[in-house]
Amino acid sequence: MKTFSAKDLVERFGYGMAVHIAAKAAVMQRTIHAINAEREAVGRRLRENASIDEVIAVLRRKGQIPA
Repeated sequence: MKTFSAKDLVERFGYGMAVHIAAKAAVMQRTIHAINAEREAVGRRLRENASIDEVIAVLRRKGQIPA
């Protein structure tokens, strides 16, 4: 996963939401690793790592954090 500063997340969203975002990012990254393992086995192009901005965008689309 692309690096991020937890301090930045805490300042933007508060501590509890920062923990939630970091947890969602970790789940997303584990999913990407699993997908990449399958894609690598069959010789397909690998997916990019997740970024915190992508995680935040998904959570906003789902209405889990304010826009």
